[in-house]
Amino acid sequence: MEHTDNLGYQINKAARMTKWDLNNALSKFGITSAQWGLIRDICKTEQMCNSEEEQLQMLTPAAIAERLHADRPTVSCILEKLVNQGWTYRVSNPKDRRSQIILLTDKAKELIPSLEHLSEVTLEKATKGFEQNEVEQLKRYLVRVIDNLSS
Repeated sequence: MEHTDNLGYQINKAARMTKWDLNNALSKFGITSAQWGLIRDICKTEQMCNSEEEQLQMLTPAAIAERLHADRPTVSCILEKLVNQGWTYRVSNPKDRRSQIILLTDKAKELIPSLEHLSEVTLEKATKGFEQNEVEQLKRYLVRVIDNLSS
């Protein structure tokens, strides 16, 4: 079977090429697409939390790993790098001394618009020549694939 006929190969290659392009763009900020993914998740989660109680539940390394469908040791390693680079910081969870809450630093909050822009540029490159309705249809298809594999 030709690689071009294999949907799994195509999805994987598109993901790897998108990640490669985004990594190149993010390198000027000294972060990777994996680190950006965590920063973006923490940012979106902080925005949606309506109370400190929600933050205590939603911003732990375990909760972040679960949302991103990543294993906890990998997320912990990435978070450690983000802390060391000044993108995030930890606070003790007052409800559970074994747990920590991960929050964004002012540096991260200030740079998020620039990082979002780089992500958008990468996605514009990836969908160059697509009509808007094709992009929306692709998103719907990918959401269905993700939903299918999440259940």
